[in-house]
Amino acid sequence: MSAVQQDMFLLDCPTYEDYLDTFITRKDVNFLRNIRFCRMLVELGYRSASEIYTPEQYEKRKAAVQESLWPTKKSAMLFSENLTSNDPVLLELVRREEPNTQKIISTIIFLKHRFKSGFEVSGYIDFEHSLRRANLMVEGYTDWLGVFQERILLRPKPTDLSFYDWHKGTVQYSNSENYVVLHDAENGLIFMHRGDHKKICVDISREMYTNNCTREMHFSEKYGHVIFYDHEVRKKI
Repeated sequence: MSAVQQDMFLLDCPTYEDYLDTFITRKDVNFLRNIRFCRMLVELGYRSASEIYTPEQYEKRKAAVQESLWPTKKSAMLFSENLTSNDPVLLELVRREEPNTQKIISTIIFLKHRFKSGFEVSGYIDFEHSLRRANLMVEGYTDWLGVFQERILLRPKPTDLSFYDWHKGTVQYSNSENYVVLHDAENGLIFMHRGDHKKICVDISREMYTNNCTREMHFSEKYGHVIFYDHEVRKKI
């Protein structure tokens, strides 16, 4: 279940106090006899094992739910509209941004990022999912406007489909709203599209998956070699 789906109940909470009250039981009120004290215990994390939002997080999460149900014109924004760079990788991202937002194609991006310390991280990014999070300003989103304006470098994050820290030797996998991460003993890492259930194997040489996507590799001085897996969506989510 996505974070937005988990937060749907916030629509039934007109105020932050109403949100806190969802964690309070009748037994709590009868025992403590003070609703304000009950709410304070909730904020401190004593009444739930799940994360308790701050007032700022509550407003942001609720806004994200509302935006997902009733999109505003902001959701149609193309971050690459004012790109002036000739970087080959950025140009490939530009070419794919609009068809991804329209869910005509679904692109998975593989890239590595080397920090100034010399350590590297790599990962697979669900392009459309990442763009949508940026439009909704979901906590921890990738600043795609900054990427296309070349103020920051695109790099994978632990919340992406796959994230590998080469220094620590750790790997993390996360399902997105478009893909489920699968592990196949014979074919390795696979991403299954939630809409049409087609499987994208990172090893495109596997014959059974060659018809599910096309694979292109592009190089730039800024990003090195970046791989694009483009899946033509048969059934939208």
